[in-house]
Amino acid sequence: MKKVLIIGTGGIGKRHIRGFLKTKRAVLSVVEPVRNKLTDILKTYQIENGYEKLEEAPLNSFDAAVICAPAHVHIPIASKCAAANLSFLVEKPLSVTTEGVEALMRTVKEKKLIACVAYVRRVGIEMQELYRRIKTGEIGDVKNCWINISQDYPKYRPDYQKIYYAKKETGGGTILDAASHVIDFLLWILGDISEVAAIYDRLVLQGVEAEDTAAIILRFKSGAIGQININQFQKPNESVIEFAGTKGNFLLEGSVLKFAADDSGKWDCHNYMEGMNLMEAHEARFSMQANMFLDALEGKPSNLTTLEEAYKNLLVALAAKESYVTKKIICLK
Repeated sequence: MKKVLIIGTGGIGKRHIRGFLKTKRAVLSVVEPVRNKLTDILKTYQIENGYEKLEEAPLNSFDAAVICAPAHVHIPIASKCAAANLSFLVEKPLSVTTEGVEALMRTVKEKKLIACVAYVRRVGIEMQELYRRIKTGEIGDVKNCWINISQDYPKYRPDYQKIYYAKKETGGGTILDAASHVIDFLLWILGDISEVAAIYDRLVLQGVEAEDTAAIILRFKSGAIGQININQFQKPNESVIEFAGTKGNFLLEGSVLKFAADDSGKWDCHNYMEGMNLMEAHEARFSMQANMFLDALEGKPSNLTTLEEAYKNLLVALAAKESYVTKKIICLK
């Protein structure tokens, strides 16, 4: 059993707690600065120790940490873990600026730590299978992709005006909070991105600074073109991802992967999360992610997002924000 420290027990922290407990491979402790929240967590979940401050936790007694604090403090907390020779899984996005990221990557490399970023969509069975089939060339060379991942965010987080999402500097908004999931799996599947253009705004949600809607156009170094559309107010909860190749298309709707190689209108389909709705499937991926991270700690192969991949993701997200401000296409190195 690995000893894992969960840092932050908000909505995402609770998902990580449930995910790791389901693996039956970890003993958990938590850091939660709000006393009544800490008390509630200790009553609700099987937790060995609870701390109100990170400084109270004996970092050298743990095998790993899971950082679930708001994005603007990810790098400082991860740096403290790295300084204590503690491997970590940090929530997405990696940060809200590039400050301190390269120094953290150097420390992790020098100390040979396991450091991953929790882009949980990547770990789903359906996404793993999509990756495998694209890489084997089943639809030929991918030249175009288009994605719509949108939902009624206030329904799932009625406290959205009081959490990190409300402010730009804490990682709120569709680009860093939601679109970065898409950027992650696109970088993983299609490779590096060379050009970014975007338009975004707060169209509906009240009481927040950040955007709730974004349209992003990407050019990949392979020459492929992609488009991401996201809003966080529409009533249907949708996840629609399509890749067009020279030999056919893959369409991933929720956890249903579809393949077509002609214009008959017929698709070969397989549901990898049968019987689950989008939110149930999302919850299930957290235990898959926890198992992958625990595997990585044991020296086994892992498909989790690396710090280097998450840094590229952050640069794309920041370029999208810059694009609309400057009204220019942003070129990445």
